[in-house]
Amino acid sequence: MELELHDIRISAVKKALKKAKQYRSLLEPEIAESICLDVLNVDPNNQGVMIVYILALLDQISRTENQTQIKTIEHTIEKLSSQYQRYYYTGLLSERRARHLLTQAMSYSFAYDYFIEALESYQQAIDRCPEKNDEAILRWNSCIRTIEKEKLKPRRDSEDLMVDMES
Repeated sequence: MELELHDIRISAVKKALKKAKQYRSLLEPEIAESICLDVLNVDPNNQGVMIVYILALLDQISRTENQTQIKTIEHTIEKLSSQYQRYYYTGLLSERRARHLLTQAMSYSFAYDYFIEALESYQQAIDRCPEKNDEAILRWNSCIRTIEKEKLKPRRDSEDLMVDMES
């Protein structure tokens, strides 16, 4: 028996997308990711599947922030045809990275920077927002509330620390 992947039928794409969404909701993002890869193998420009794929990868950031995974997410975001979506999902990537850092004691101070990156992307998305779509505003507000709740502040750069030490 050879261990090789099988291609799904193009007629199965719609059902596969539904399954990928279902596995995400069951908190099994690795399976959702695999399904999305199967679909993208036969339908590489499927925007809906790209979004679920991005979300499945983002779901896994809380487990480990892998740089290869980050690059894969960024590369997939670049393939989205909507400028709004590119900004929105870039913001979501930064926000997820920030929230992951909040769980890491030694990285807590870096979370603010990622929240600011997220806010910048969300603002770009808000400026291009389709009518009756306030998802970027909702994410923006969530980031602001988290910054306030966690009392996050900009990091002091090493130059600032050196000035303080010399004073």
